[in-house]
Amino acid sequence: MRIFTKIRGQLLSNINPEALKRIKQLWLGYVSPQRRLLILAVIFMGLNALLSSWSIYLLKPIFDEAFIAKNKDILLLIAGQVVVAFGAKGFTEYIQHVTMIKVGANFTRQLQGDLYDKIIVQDLEFYHNNNSGSLLVYFMSDLNTIRDVSINVVTALVQDTCHLISLIVIMFWKSFDMAIVMFLLFPIGFYPIVYFGKKVKSIFRNQQNSFGNLYAILAQSFQGIKIVKSYNMETVESEKVRGSANAIANIEVKLAKNNNILSPLMEFLGGVAAAGTLAYGGYKIMHGSLTTGEFVMFLVAALDAYRPMKNLANLNSRMQMGIIAIDRVFTVMENKPKIVDKPEAKVFKAKKGQIKVKNAKFSYVPNIEILHGINLEVKEGEKVAIVGAAGSGKSTLINLILRFYDVKDGSIKIDGEDIRDITIKSLRDSIAFVSQDVVLFDDTIKKNILMGRPDATDEEAIEAAKNAAAHNFIVNQNQGYDTVVGERGGNLSGGQKQMISIARAMLKNATILLLDEATSSLDSKSERMVQEGLERLMHGRTSIVIAHRLSTIINADKIYVFEFGNIVESGTHKELLALNGYYANLYRLQFMNE
Repeated sequence: MRIFTKIRGQLLSNINPEALKRIKQLWLGYVSPQRRLLILAVIFMGLNALLSSWSIYLLKPIFDEAFIAKNKDILLLIAGQVVVAFGAKGFTEYIQHVTMIKVGANFTRQLQGDLYDKIIVQDLEFYHNNNSGSLLVYFMSDLNTIRDVSINVVTALVQDTCHLISLIVIMFWKSFDMAIVMFLLFPIGFYPIVYFGKKVKSIFRNQQNSFGNLYAILAQSFQGIKIVKSYNMETVESEKVRGSANAIANIEVKLAKNNNILSPLMEFLGGVAAAGTLAYGGYKIMHGSLTTGEFVMFLVAALDAYRPMKNLANLNSRMQMGIIAIDRVFTVMENKPKIVDKPEAKVFKAKKGQIKVKNAKFSYVPNIEILHGINLEVKEGEKVAIVGAAGSGKSTLINLILRFYDVKDGSIKIDGEDIRDITIKSLRDSIAFVSQDVVLFDDTIKKNILMGRPDATDEEAIEAAKNAAAHNFIVNQNQGYDTVVGERGGNLSGGQKQMISIARAMLKNATILLLDEATSSLDSKSERMVQEGLERLMHGRTSIVIAHRLSTIINADKIYVFEFGNIVESGTHKELLALNGYYANLYRLQFMNE
């Protein structure tokens, strides 16, 4: 028993306090709620171990009384007991496995949901720092590792330990001195267990990072397939994937070497123990101090002890892999978004939609300011346009109004309320956003429109599509509104995707509308159709329009001209032309090109 105590101490010594905290979180939050199933599994694990030992115990009367003493009556009785023992053993093993799978499936399902809930509420900075590939690894690899390791650890600690202890009892009961000789070898194989377990930890962390890199490369190449093909980059991307796959393969081989090096060691020690047992047992049989049945029972018990000993030997490396996965998952789950509601934040609904930006300053990274004290105002029902070169801060202002980020200095108010003093949900409920980069989900057209207001009726969704000039092309699809748009709307043209996004915004029926270069990527015909939908969408709403084509914002109530994070001009189209400055030059340049 001192050996098992030492094993426990060594295993725990390889787990730092932070890892123990994570394991406790996993146990209390996700595994222990399955305690009824766990208790059932543990009971059947214990029964399975006892039945395994019983089947070995039956070897003594089989050899001593049936075979050697030639007692025919007892042979049938023992045969019946063997059938019962193996049948019951198979039944308990089935119940135990199915129950543990249920436990693993239940807590993994809960953990998956909670992990997604934590990730989806993170702010944009988190997604900029974590690519989609690395996020997929948490769901596809880390959670599976946690589930498998948890099941294996519980099984090893309960069933294998009970089985091993029962076999040890049999061996010491039948031949104390033979058991002592055999178990003198066990501590020799213990120290490599701890050593290789430590190495597995760092290798497994590298493996998970490599998976993230591969998933990121795959996601980028599939999402950017048009660029890949138009620039003949298939070979380049293929080499990236092969390079990443090779790195993963090399790590897996290294991991396999460390995980499986214990197997030949245990085989060797088992062979030595078996040879020693045969020699010493044969000697005792010859001198009449041990019966043949007792020797066979001892030998089979010793050999049968190899499997649970091997499982317990591998427990350390399994635990190290599980600790890494648990740490990775809970580190993400404990990450706090920076953009959060204040404790006293109030629910807000924009009625007028007046927007006032006062001395707003912002930087994505320290010491590199993007906006330098922006001041602008949008009155109720006004259409205000923002123009300027790429990188001048136009989209950044939209991000700040939506509170994807917070201003570093100054303020943004809607209807006189600082947006930091109202709940994020109620703020965004008051705003409809249409972007140049249209995001549609791989679902039906109707479901994508209903994202604007999930509780809306089908009739309301169709009415929104009509107002967005989308109804005609939708009904001409094979399945109409039930047509699946494909990943990122790949089954539709750019204009069609944009019209669906406008319908979605129409259905939301928000007081404030933000348009971020919504027509810049469209051809002239598609732009005219989309622009008609946008005009209907903007009617009666407070709108801020980031415009690429100046011809679309000639009738704006006010135009702000951005340059290098500053507002350099403002006024109506006619007023800005009269200034003969930045805007006038930009307009003349576009007019000449057109």
